[in-house]
Amino acid sequence: MLVLAFDTCMDKMYVTLRRGTHTLKTVAVPYEGMPVRSPRLLETIKNVLIENNLAFEDLDLIATSVGPGGFTAIRTCMTVARVMAQELGKKLIGVTSFEILENLPIDYEGKKKLIVLDARRESAYVAIDGAIKGIVPLKEINTDGCFVVTDDKLQPILGGISYQSLDVNLGEIIARIAVKKAETEDGGWGKLIPLYLSKPANA
Repeated sequence: MLVLAFDTCMDKMYVTLRRGTHTLKTVAVPYEGMPVRSPRLLETIKNVLIENNLAFEDLDLIATSVGPGGFTAIRTCMTVARVMAQELGKKLIGVTSFEILENLPIDYEGKKKLIVLDARRESAYVAIDGAIKGIVPLKEINTDGCFVVTDDKLQPILGGISYQSLDVNLGEIIARIAVKKAETEDGGWGKLIPLYLSKPANA
């Protein structure tokens, strides 16, 4: 199975091309102040395919992040993934930012996995052991008994480990998760749902 996985919701733009258990190409493109845009993602995908003498039509599975993250970042992933899957008639699987970080190649020490990502305005996107808690004020986050995975901004506040400090290409993780999910999900492009999280009405 030839899998194309990509993400624009995390710290970099990740694109990975994988066949079976072998990664053909994986790249992580820093944003360097440039906004996330669909043409930039498409150009990177096209270059990865060309480098491996492959065409869009050769793909069997498309995998993308669905958030949480910035609105534009999620929309970029969703738009590119849906258009590709629809036009090519390919299977499409969505993977959340939480699922990506829950599958980092690290030792969680048998503790609960607390994933906390900056959502700005003194709040964070939070999930614990796969259960999504939504957007939570930083002052309400309890890290007791948990292994915290977060980002560079929140690590000094919450402790734990920042995924940005690890030498890991998240595109490869997306690809692996998607292949597993594709065993039980039909992967229709119209069923891809973005994970937009918002604060409670009384926040």
